[in-house]
Amino acid sequence: FPSHDKNIGGSDAQRIMKGDWVNLYREKVGDAEPEDLSGVFRVQLGLHTENFHAAWFTKTMCYTHQHEMHLRHHKEHPWMCANLDRWLPELDTFLEMKHSANGVNVSDKARYYMAQLQHYMAVTGVTYCYFSVIRGNDEPQVVIVDRDETYIEELIKMEKAFWWHVENKMEPDIIPIHQLGRAEKMVESIKVDAMRVADMTTNNHWSDLAAKIIANADAAKIYDDAKDELRKLVEDDVAEAYGHGITAKRDKRGRITI
Repeated sequence: FPSHDKNIGGSDAQRIMKGDWVNLYREKVGDAEPEDLSGVFRVQLGLHTENFHAAWFTKTMCYTHQHEMHLRHHKEHPWMCANLDRWLPELDTFLEMKHSANGVNVSDKARYYMAQLQHYMAVTGVTYCYFSVIRGNDEPQVVIVDRDETYIEELIKMEKAFWWHVENKMEPDIIPIHQLGRAEKMVESIKVDAMRVADMTTNNHWSDLAAKIIANADAAKIYDDAKDELRKLVEDDVAEAYGHGITAKRDKRGRITI
């Protein structure tokens, strides 16, 4: 197969951890062509805005130096490679950039690309990285993603299992869905801007409170809607209105409290 395919890169790591083994295998051994992204607008938009995106990062974050990186390889696993968007020598880490749709949560986006980010951190040996997203035409939002050794260990295990098939020219017939699902769950605990996602399924107190909220959601909406309607009944020159056990008072700013 072509020399540039004798590696597992960041986007490959992403596909491996999403379970897309068969298609990726066929591309690596030359039985199928990679998807042609030249006509995909959102992909091309991200490529064409990359230089400006990177320049804006250095401008707003007050870092003076960055440069594009040549292909890097993992010291112990040379088939693991990283083609980084930008290297930040002042911080000894890298910047990964994406261009996405309006309204996305940047932390959620970082978790979506976690396999790629952790793969790059494994290859480069850094302890954290920057992840920046342009949402539509809004100013980029940046988060810091921490390295997670437990996840990287599982990631490398899955990549090695996939790469065995490539080296031995044996198409994957069994995808380790259970292990991949476990790794996906591990992403929740990885720190993004020093924050993690918590699964409260086993917390009994949470369970009791959640049941109460769900059971009373309709009543709560009726309650809130009724208060909003009461406020509308208070005319502009009324400081206080009362009746039938309910009092509405207007403060100095004009806000009405029930």
